Amino acid sequence: MLSSFRRAYSIAVHEALPLSNTLTLIPGGTRGIGLATAKLFARHGSRIVVLGRDQERIKHVLEKELAPIHGSNSSVEHLGFQCDVSNQEDIERTIKDLNQVAPVDYLVNSAGIARDSLLIAHASQDIENVISTNLMGTIWLNKAVAKGMMRRKRGAIINISSVVGLQGNIGQSVYSASKSAIIGFSKSLSKELGSRNITVNVIAPGYIDTDMTSSIPEDRKKAIVARTSLGRLGQADDVAEAALFLAQAKFITGQVLVVDGGLSL
Repeated sequence: MLSSFRRAYSIAVHEALPLSNTLTLIPGGTRGIGLATAKLFARHGSRIVVLGRDQERIKHVLEKELAPIHGSNSSVEHLGFQCDVSNQEDIERTIKDLNQVAPVDYLVNSAGIARDSLLIAHASQDIENVISTNLMGTIWLNKAVAKGMMRRKRGAIINISSVVGLQGNIGQSVYSASKSAIIGFSKSLSKELGSRNITVNVIAPGYIDTDMTSSIPEDRKKAIVARTSLGRLGQADDVAEAALFLAQAKFITGQVLVVDGGLSL
């Protein structure tokens, strides 16, 4: 009887959470900003679906990061799919499989790569990989998810750009191009989907302390911190909190929310 009570209590608490009975799709949800977002949305009641390339990493996130949030008595089952977001066919197949489970309420598109180099020395394959993953992956994912949202006339899309997409940076011309294009794409898409009660917004993080920025030399990190009003690098949770805000904002669309601690001021 006690176990039945605990399970009923767990379900009741879950259903009282602000994102209960929703599904959040997070490409790039196995690390960094994506993982922090997955955990935060899960704590607020949403069922999480993470996309990644590494099946073992997906398994780890589901079992060690997400499952413990609500405990063994929870009715919430988070999911993961192995998916290459630079491949349109892979995305369409994955979303088709996902739609057999449940429709997507929130898309937080955090998948991305960086291959920094001066343009004249930039390897052609690296250029193609950055554009196909960061920009084309965003376009294909938005297209695939938007179809279902339009039918249901509800949903929120949050695409992750970068302050580099707003102001540029030496050695990041291609990365900057991909992130800048996401902004123009998202603003246009917000106008296309607004009549269906779907919001489309962008988060432009500054320098966030993740695997992607771990290779930055310490002297450069200190210089970045010195230019940042809040005097520190950002944390993945800082961006996740912005994503949670935009997911629940009903009258904000087509906007770019800069999360950089004042770096770009």
